[in-house]
Amino acid sequence: MLQTIKTILKGSLIYSLGNISSKLIGLILMPIFVANLTISEYGTLGILEVTVQILISTFGLGIWYALERWYWDKNNIDKQKSIYFTVIVFSSLIAIILFFVVFSVSSSLSFLLFDNAKYSYVLILMAIIAGLEIIAMNPATLLRLKNRSTLFLFSITLKLVLMLGFTLYFLLIKGKKIEGIYEAQLIAEVVYFLFLLGSSVKDIEFKFDFRTLTEMINYRLPLVFSSVFIVLLSFTDRYVLKFLGSLSDVGVYSMGFKLANTIKVIIVSSVWFALSPMIYKMMDKPDNKRFYSKVMTYFTFGVLIFVIAISVFGKEIVYLVASKPEYREAFKIIPIISFAIVFGMLKDVALTGLNITKRTRIIAILIIIISILNLGLNILFVPYYNSIGAASATLISQLMFFILVLGFSQKVYNIPYELKKIGVLIITGIFLVIVGNLFNQLYLPARLVLKLLIVVSFPFLLYFLKFFEQVEIQGIKAAWLKWRNPFFWKKNIKELMALDDKN
Repeated sequence: MLQTIKTILKGSLIYSLGNISSKLIGLILMPIFVANLTISEYGTLGILEVTVQILISTFGLGIWYALERWYWDKNNIDKQKSIYFTVIVFSSLIAIILFFVVFSVSSSLSFLLFDNAKYSYVLILMAIIAGLEIIAMNPATLLRLKNRSTLFLFSITLKLVLMLGFTLYFLLIKGKKIEGIYEAQLIAEVVYFLFLLGSSVKDIEFKFDFRTLTEMINYRLPLVFSSVFIVLLSFTDRYVLKFLGSLSDVGVYSMGFKLANTIKVIIVSSVWFALSPMIYKMMDKPDNKRFYSKVMTYFTFGVLIFVIAISVFGKEIVYLVASKPEYREAFKIIPIISFAIVFGMLKDVALTGLNITKRTRIIAILIIIISILNLGLNILFVPYYNSIGAASATLISQLMFFILVLGFSQKVYNIPYELKKIGVLIITGIFLVIVGNLFNQLYLPARLVLKLLIVVSFPFLLYFLKFFEQVEIQGIKAAWLKWRNPFFWKKNIKELMALDDKN
């Protein structure tokens, strides 16, 4: 198991570098967006961003998840290249359909979302970007499946550098606004798409496997309808804020959400990219359930370190990023969304049993139930509490989603999760965040010192609560001895990177 965990850490390290690059560029661009866009325009950008995700989720059918499930199936080892070609062709057809659908309704959609046709051109650009992303998800998934993490890092870095450069050019030199942002994204997406497709040519066999595609679609079919609902679960908040509040409310919420979502982008997604292929590889291993159990515990511990940090220092981060006072209230959103991300991560891990047993119909039903709940909570909370209400609705929905998924998953594939430990982690994290935010009115130097002490105290507090097992304490001591001297970091990183893909 130790070697398996090291392999995951290696992949997570490289994927996190890509995701860190993404978030760093986002943080670089955020002050530029704030300076060049009004708060209403920033809210408009937030609506457009979630609309892109809706298009990808709805039209893409998540066929890349089926590729992930089918690729390493022992019955498909000799068909891997034809399966990959099949999903590329299928995704390309979907992308073409998406473009023509959005093109035909772009003016009407612009009126629906923004009360004018001003953004119809941007919506067309958005459709092209979404289509390219749908196709590109397949070669990106293949890189993860084959542990080509370095190539993955290069491709995502190339895309982000291009996006940063062209965004700055269109905004600062050409004087464009939202349309310039999306033109820059389109250029970067085209290059990224071509690079990924070119890097996977040798993995293609030009043979269309209709039978396997049918099986993959049937696997995803229960989730096709529910994919609309999972998008609603993720993005209802901004739409409700727009229609029951204002674009300014969306702007404030988007700021807080994006900063909190740094945790998901850098930590959760990075680990999950490396972890999800390993989950299926471990399906037939004798110690797989212990592995799945420890994944939930360690994953929660690692994520909560960052949740506590960004939640405690939320006010300072927002004040650093936002030059305009109207954005400053966004720091109140960060802790709520951060803990929603924790429960979302727990839900994803708890889905292991349902995914292994292919009970996607149960997943679909749960997604629909939680999406309706989330919509109702947003409608109930937003008129009274605005962005805080939207964030609270997200937190409650993710908590309920985790509880329901855990209950159903354990019935079909019982895994001995360490739920008491998970509870200790979350309660301790909430306590520290509350205490840390009590210092928000203090003078800045004293405030920073006290908040830093709060964040650092997390593992020590867990130690006194007898959270760690003896073998875990020994492992922590060994890691400290190995990594405490910076002069050995280069050697240690080389050893980590030298782990072969044979695992």
